[in-house]
Amino acid sequence: MADEGIAGADQGPTSSKSDQIHRGASTEVQAELDHAYIGQLEESAAQANVHKFLGRKRPQPHRNWSQRYVKLLVVGDSGLGKTTLCQCLLSVPGSDLKLHDGTATSHQQFLEDPESLCSTVSWDDNTDKVKWVYKVQDTPGYGDNLNIMNSIHLLQQYVERQNKVWLSVEMDKGRGVDLADVEDPRVDLCLFCIQAHRLRPVDLRFMAELGKVVPILPIVTKSDSMTIREAATYRREVYRKLQNPQLPEPQGSAALGGISSAINVFTFEDATLERAGLLQFHQSQTVPPFLVVASNDLNQEKLEGQEAVFWPERRYPWGVSEAFNPHHSDLLHLRLLLLKEACDELSSAKRTRYTQWRQRELAKRMRRRPGRRLLGLLLPVLAGFVIAKTGFGSRSTARALDDVSHTLHLPKITVTSRNDDVAVEDTKHSSIPSVTQPDMEPAKKEVRPRDKKFMGIFL
Repeated sequence: MADEGIAGADQGPTSSKSDQIHRGASTEVQAELDHAYIGQLEESAAQANVHKFLGRKRPQPHRNWSQRYVKLLVVGDSGLGKTTLCQCLLSVPGSDLKLHDGTATSHQQFLEDPESLCSTVSWDDNTDKVKWVYKVQDTPGYGDNLNIMNSIHLLQQYVERQNKVWLSVEMDKGRGVDLADVEDPRVDLCLFCIQAHRLRPVDLRFMAELGKVVPILPIVTKSDSMTIREAATYRREVYRKLQNPQLPEPQGSAALGGISSAINVFTFEDATLERAGLLQFHQSQTVPPFLVVASNDLNQEKLEGQEAVFWPERRYPWGVSEAFNPHHSDLLHLRLLLLKEACDELSSAKRTRYTQWRQRELAKRMRRRPGRRLLGLLLPVLAGFVIAKTGFGSRSTARALDDVSHTLHLPKITVTSRNDDVAVEDTKHSSIPSVTQPDMEPAKKEVRPRDKKFMGIFL
C-alpha cells in the first residue's frame, strides 16, 4: 500500500505536466484555427470587393471635400428690418450669430469696410462632401441719402468691384493655388426689401438700375401689417409692376429715362419651388415677391424644449404672428430656397452672368489699347526720323527725343551710341556739336551705302 501511495505520489506531477502540455497544444491549435478563420473572412471580403468592382455597376470614384461660396446682397429703405431678416435667415438654436447694429449703418462705413456689415455662416454637406460658405452683405438704407442715384451707384460699384477682384485672381500668373480654394467675393443675388401696402416709383427705379448688374429677389417685409386679402392683392400688384413697370421719365432727370422693360428678377425653376413647398401655398406665377415676417423675439418654450427649435414670433394684443409659419409668412420657404434647394441654381446663374460680364470687360480693355499699340509702332519711326535729321549720337538727338517723350507723356528715352556707328555729319548740320568721348578726336567715317538708303527715306 505504501508502495502504491508512493507510486501515486510519483504520478501526480507527471500527470499535471502532461495536462499542461496538452492544454498548450490545444491553445496553439485554436490560435491556428482562429487565424485561418480570419484569413478566410479577409479572403471572402476581398473576393466580395472584387466582385463588386467587376459587377454590373462601375466603381464610384472617391470624392474629396470642396468649398462652395454664396453671397447675398440685402438692399432696401431704412427701417424695413433688413438686419432682422438676416438674423432670421441664418440663425439656428444655440448659434452666436454676430450682427452689427442695423440702426447705425452709414454709407461711409460701407465704403471703408463693407466686411463689417457682412454675416458669414458655413455648414458641411456630408453627402456631397461640400462645405458651403454663406455670406449675407447688409447695406445702408437708401432713404438715408437725399440723392437716390448716389445709393444706386454705390451698390453698382460694389458689385462691379467684386467681379474685378475675381477677374484679377483669374488672371494672376503667380496665384499658385486652384480657383476652387480661393474665396469667391462675387454677388449671387440681391434681396430687395419692399415696404408693405405701397410700391413706390423710387423702389422700381432702384430695382431696375441695380438689376443691370445683379438679379433681384423682391421681398415684402413686415407683411403681418396687411390682412389676408390685402396681402394677396399686393402680391399680384407687385408682380405685375415688376413685369411691366411703365415708369415715366423723372422730371429734371432726362438722362435717366423711363422704365418700360421688365426688371431683372431672379426666377426659380418650378421643381425648385416645389421642393421648397411653395407651390402648395401659392402659384408659381405670383412668386416672387415673397411676403415675410421677421422678428428678434423668440418662442422660449420651443427654444428650451427637448428638441430646440429657432422660432421667431411677433406678439400682439390680438394674437401672435409666427415668422416660420407658412400660413403667416413665406420666410420658411425663402430660407429653404436660399440655404438648401437653390444653392446650385444660384451658383450656376452666377457663373453664366460672370462669363458674360468678363467678355464685356475684356473687350472694353482691348478697345483702350489700340492707341497705345499705334503709338508703339509710330515711336520707332519718329525716332528714326529724328536721328536721320540730326545725326545719330548728337546732343540735339537726345533733346529731340526728350521733347517727344514729354509731349506724348512717355518715360524718358535714353540713347547710347558706339564710336563705330557715328557717321560724318552733313554740311547743313556742321554747326551742331557731336557727342564724343573725352580727350578723343571725333570718329571720321564715310556713311555706308545702306545707311544712306535708310536715311533717304526721311530726307
